[in-house]
Amino acid sequence: MFQDKVVVITGSTQGIGLKTAELLGKRGAKLVINSRSPQKVDKAVSFLKQFTSEVIGISGDVSDARFCDELKETTVQKFGKIDILINNAGVASSGLVSELHSAAFEKIVQINFLGSVHPTLALLPEITQQKGDIIFISSIAGILGLPGYSAYSATKRAIVSFAESLKIELSDTGVFVGINYPGFTENDVQKTILNAKGEEEILKKRDGIKATSQEKTALEIINQIEKRRFRAYSSISGKFIQLLVRFFPKLTITILSKLRKRMESMQ
Repeated sequence: MFQDKVVVITGSTQGIGLKTAELLGKRGAKLVINSRSPQKVDKAVSFLKQFTSEVIGISGDVSDARFCDELKETTVQKFGKIDILINNAGVASSGLVSELHSAAFEKIVQINFLGSVHPTLALLPEITQQKGDIIFISSIAGILGLPGYSAYSATKRAIVSFAESLKIELSDTGVFVGINYPGFTENDVQKTILNAKGEEEILKKRDGIKATSQEKTALEIINQIEKRRFRAYSSISGKFIQLLVRFFPKLTITILSKLRKRMESMQ
């Protein structure tokens, strides 16, 4: 299915994004790798060339609409088309609402929400022409707001609403729109998180939580595109939380309230 498909993956120099790129490259896809860091982009492209020669890297900030236009133009110049967009770029964040700085909240909205909106708006005409696919990477935090992660939860929920609207608007175009809800996934050693002040910190290892492997999460994304399923989850916990919120919303809030202290201590 992915042979000669042109796939743009934002935020793809590490973690889920890089693993998804690797697996798609092995399946014959033509890859466009992206990150704000030129050094990270070069390193990721060198790694991926073990699996495919059809890969380019474009460094820049996908929360900037002008860069996203450049991303589209460079991709089309190189490969002639765009088939698939995986909106993976984002940043983890934590902090109680009472401690959260306004500038930090704005920064998280810019990266997590607009970092999915702007690439979609820029690449949509090309993807529509190919009757292609757009995937949004949300989170379990996009199903229900989590204590200590208000800004992160808000942006991941916003992505869901945007994707739902887009799916309906494109229902007669042949374009597939999907939302993927990764659970707690294995992190790279140097993965960072934004604190309540908007400062980057190394994400601490979460004890007592069984993390899903990056490969399993990436495979679920690929499987979702193949089967064109609107919602997909890489963990049983994600499916369980979605069902719990849907059928027992009041009970869900009660459970989270009881677990609040434990969840806040994980930050």
